[in-house]
Amino acid sequence: MAKAANWRFGDRRHADRELWQSLGETFADLAPFPGRLATSWRVGVACALVAGVAMMFHIPESAISCYLVIFLVKQDGAENMLVATAAVFAITLLVALMIPVLQSTIESTWVRILTMVVVSVVFIFLGAATRLGEGGSIVALIIAFILTLVSAVPINGVISTGLRFAWEMAVLPMFVIAGFNLFFGRWSLTLLREELHQRLLLAQQALHGPDPETGLALRRKLEQGNDEHDKRVMLVKLLHQTTRQKADRMSRDVSASYQLLYAISALPETALDKARERFSAMIAAMVQALEEGQPFAEFVEDDVPGDGEGTAQMAAIMQALRTITGTEPVIYEKGKNDSFVAPDFLSNPRYLQFALKTTLAAMLCYLFYSAINWQGIHTAMVTCYVAALGTTGDTIHKLGLRIGGCLVGAAIGLGSIIWLTPQMDSVGGLMGLVFAVGLLSGWIAAGSEKISYAGVQIGLAFTLTVLQDYGPATDLSTAGDRIIGILVGNFAVYLTSTFIWPTPVSVDIRNLLGKVKAGIAELAATPPQQRMQKIATVSENEKWLGNVRYLLYLVPFEPHSLRLHVREEEEYKRLIQMLAQTGRDVYFSAEPPALLAPPQAALTDGAL
Repeated sequence: MAKAANWRFGDRRHADRELWQSLGETFADLAPFPGRLATSWRVGVACALVAGVAMMFHIPESAISCYLVIFLVKQDGAENMLVATAAVFAITLLVALMIPVLQSTIESTWVRILTMVVVSVVFIFLGAATRLGEGGSIVALIIAFILTLVSAVPINGVISTGLRFAWEMAVLPMFVIAGFNLFFGRWSLTLLREELHQRLLLAQQALHGPDPETGLALRRKLEQGNDEHDKRVMLVKLLHQTTRQKADRMSRDVSASYQLLYAISALPETALDKARERFSAMIAAMVQALEEGQPFAEFVEDDVPGDGEGTAQMAAIMQALRTITGTEPVIYEKGKNDSFVAPDFLSNPRYLQFALKTTLAAMLCYLFYSAINWQGIHTAMVTCYVAALGTTGDTIHKLGLRIGGCLVGAAIGLGSIIWLTPQMDSVGGLMGLVFAVGLLSGWIAAGSEKISYAGVQIGLAFTLTVLQDYGPATDLSTAGDRIIGILVGNFAVYLTSTFIWPTPVSVDIRNLLGKVKAGIAELAATPPQQRMQKIATVSENEKWLGNVRYLLYLVPFEPHSLRLHVREEEEYKRLIQMLAQTGRDVYFSAEPPALLAPPQAALTDGAL
């Protein structure tokens, strides 16, 4: 018993150290990176425009409209336009479909609650089990909001006034996002060129020799994969942002530049300095040409520098450079492009469990503030829809970010009500204030998952505090109620996530590692002369390994009853390194599939 207690005590001390390390990584994620400021100020301006229009035209719940801006706006202006335009049609159709629902539930509170439950479970389930993602929760939130208006709007105006309020609240940010990005958005083609420039610069830095900081940047760039950039290539073609020929070349450049980084990451430290210098000079010339808007010079070298260790990696580097310059373009295979619906859509109970837990938290909050007639904390139900996540560790991690973001946003909001809004006599001053906080929220939200949710919560808490009516807010009691509502909602999500069907991160870790093993086995089964073309499979594997590293980052946030044992955590870390190295060995191997069968079988059948 003493030995077991010592193990548990040791696990707890290890977890505490890991927690402080994880928090340090979270704050480090606030550092600037290319494109972060550009996205942030656009979020700030869009929020300010939404607030201004809502104040002038008396559109209710403008705080939720601003939240939708912070939640939806991405780097790509083309994507923002398409999503916002599609959302306008979807929301309009949804509101129209709500007319018969309201007519059938207006006289019965329990029927209305049952409808909220069913609709909430269905859409959250669809969001969890398909690529709809958090969009499912947003749809559930809009429908629940419409149904809760029944008790807030006079009976004779429920359908006309209530539905109009809900439609205006949801559609306003979409019109602003679409219109603003049409004129001031950063479009897909520009972002693809910037990504190519960043990859070439990083490749040049990595060739200068082993450097921990550069190595970490290289690993993170590989973990991003190519999915986002492949989507941008599709948008370039769909919206005719350039000619078809240039779009096809950009598609090859995305794959080739990833192959370049991957080959450099696998290049042995003992590789010839002469070869490194030669490649570095080639890339430097390409970077200069890209910055000056000139075409790349064609490389005519036919030989691969060096004939010792790292020859395969250097051949891959040369192949990638020739593809980017157009000298010898490679036709890369496309990725698997997972279907819209998850393969285990019907067999995996986790999707339904997640939908039920989130709905339970939201309904408990709704019944709580309705029973005590405290409508001021209706933000509790809103928070449940935007705070719930799949695993317990992820939910608690995001819970900490949301509470911290809530307190920061609320503090800024309360300070504004005390010192700033009483001095404002126009909507313009309020728009300036919203822009400043929107800029801060957008900066944090543009970061990785380690910090982004705090930015969203800062913006939501601030706008819920300051945007109370149709002018600068001066009522501290309303602000306090909304802050309490956010905290109540977060607490409800914590309880349902921790005590009802808790899902440890280890479940997702095993699933992802299984996908990586299958991907490496696919590479091993490919003839060696075709492996270079399967860079899409490599990028998927690297992205999944990055997701596993993120899940291990979440381990310290889990309750002790769910948390991995120290030895299990170390075993997973060892397995990540082994799979990453095995993937490189297989990709750059010249051996035929028959000779790679033993490692392939070990990867496929081995226990996780």
